[in-house]
Amino acid sequence: MELEKKGPQRTCIACRTGLDKDHLIRYVMAPDGTLLVDYRHRLPGRGSYTCIAAECIRKACEKKAFLRAYRGRCQPPTYDDLLSQACAAVEQRVANLLGMGRKAGLTVSGSNMVMDQLRKTECGLGVVIVAADISADIGTKIAGLSTRQGIQCIRLFNKAKIGQMLGKEERSVVALSSGALVDTLLTELSRYRQLAREN
Repeated sequence: MELEKKGPQRTCIACRTGLDKDHLIRYVMAPDGTLLVDYRHRLPGRGSYTCIAAECIRKACEKKAFLRAYRGRCQPPTYDDLLSQACAAVEQRVANLLGMGRKAGLTVSGSNMVMDQLRKTECGLGVVIVAADISADIGTKIAGLSTRQGIQCIRLFNKAKIGQMLGKEERSVVALSSGALVDTLLTELSRYRQLAREN
């Protein structure tokens, strides 16, 4: 699906696609010449851009596109390092959004509590995130209840990571109430899956 163009445009240095800056990953060169992922587009300095996709990061490294963008002044970046930085940045963004939801009383976590909420006629949930290492039986039950309610059920992260994002012990599932926060969270989760290549 083609992204609608609304804001300032930049070009991916790998595939040469022009998109809004907000739909691209920005990179800046640190004083020591290393390349940093500037996911929130806040760091000073000359920026270069790739699509939010593992393949474009790989191509940019293989084609030495970053070296050209910074006229040979940056240290040659590695694909693994940039991908790791990008995934960590999106994870942090997801954690921040879930934290905002928790503080606003918009999250439900734990398999029993989420399933109880999903069984309600008007559950009010907008998205359910299920840990990849949840038990198969519980995962199937939650997925079925989510489908019945017409709610996206996304399998991502692990129990420890979800718990960490919520500032709690391990959590196998977390759900967020419908609203504007869900739309933003779904965008970030989609980006993470593009980078981590998880289905």
